[in-house]
Amino acid sequence: MRIGIDARKIADTGIGRYIENLIRALLEAERENSYVLFMAPEQINAYSFASERVEKSPTTAGKYSVSEHWALGLLARRSGVEVFHEPHFTLPLYTPCRKVVTIHDIIHLLDPAVGAMEKTYARWMISSAIRRADQVITVSHHTKQNLVRMMGANPDKITVTHNAAGSGFAPMDGAEVATELSRLGMVSGYYLFVGSDRTHKNIKAVAGAMSMMSQDARFAIVGRMGPAARELFAPYSGRVTFIERAGTRTIAALYAGAEALFFPSYMEGFGLPPLEAMACGVPVVSSNLSSMPEVVGDAAALAHPDDHKTAAELMERIRVDQAFRAGLVERGFRRAAEFSWNKLAMQTLEVYRKAAE
Repeated sequence: MRIGIDARKIADTGIGRYIENLIRALLEAERENSYVLFMAPEQINAYSFASERVEKSPTTAGKYSVSEHWALGLLARRSGVEVFHEPHFTLPLYTPCRKVVTIHDIIHLLDPAVGAMEKTYARWMISSAIRRADQVITVSHHTKQNLVRMMGANPDKITVTHNAAGSGFAPMDGAEVATELSRLGMVSGYYLFVGSDRTHKNIKAVAGAMSMMSQDARFAIVGRMGPAARELFAPYSGRVTFIERAGTRTIAALYAGAEALFFPSYMEGFGLPPLEAMACGVPVVSSNLSSMPEVVGDAAALAHPDDHKTAAELMERIRVDQAFRAGLVERGFRRAAEFSWNKLAMQTLEVYRKAAE
């Protein structure tokens, strides 16, 4: 088959990791299909895939633009694409071949912070994608249930393919961790938050938990944080380090140097950071809502996103109770090993075959 993949969001967090890891895993999983990657011009040389079966097709069509609805379809037709994979809910309206869409979540429809116009657009596009796609992929059973319950999707048309931590996330040598942290002006022993200041990521829970923890508790906060989010931590000056962006090596070192990852999201389609932390040998204190229980199983300590007191107690216990910590680490390694990009790639190939038929 000749498969086209919309890779314009490859540099994004979340979906970007999905796109890049999927492509690399597909190339390792089989040797017959060829792939056309539709990318922004500046991305063409930034991402390399060592395979003669990969063709990069530049497009200036912007994400969430009007032009993407015809430009990608025209490129797919000119490239002889048989199956087009849109890894986001924005499946182009003109797609003259078999179509697969990945819908990671419906946060746009549920998050009260999303504006009315954006919410209306998302609802229309998700509904359109579900209706027009030959096959639909989701990354959790939680999202599949939401699509069936809220959008009237046919469950037989939906395949769940779980994400994975990736090969870059594993226990690191202590000296290597110290070197990487030193570059950031940090030392190990902090708690870690990985996310953004979007409402559903629940950054206020970090500040709430800090207010109930010991005075020497430190946090590293990785992700985009605006002035309002940073202001939450004004009372803890000197105890919080903000890191806007981090590559795989840096984030792996940040995981390895942490006492625990705190992941208090209200909503997630999947939620990669807990698995990444587990693969690095770091305990996780996670939300007990949305897809989180499905992802972490019994390998994380769970608390309601608004229960800052319980979260604070769990994080403090991880620091002082070595048996509790060791149990979480051991179960975390086992849990992370249950997920793999190779497995996701094989499942995705089967979806492509179904779509082609």
